[in-house]
Amino acid sequence: MAKTFVLNIKNLNTAEDAAKIEDYFMGRPGVEKVEIELGLSIVSLRYNETFGSPNKLFEAFDRLGFPVR
Repeated sequence: MAKTFVLNIKNLNTAEDAAKIEDYFMGRPGVEKVEIELGLSIVSLRYNETFGSPNKLFEAFDRLGFPVR
């Protein structure tokens, strides 16, 4: 079953930041959709169990340099 998380992200300031997040997550098994609202620093990410737990999602944002607020 797919889940969607809408996350407020720190350090999301430029189109390059958004592209880095989108490129990373769309290359991962289980990620179905990534939408980024740059002006609001919000990322909506839809994924299924293949990706893993929500903690894995938060850890991935941290590793990319974009911690979840």
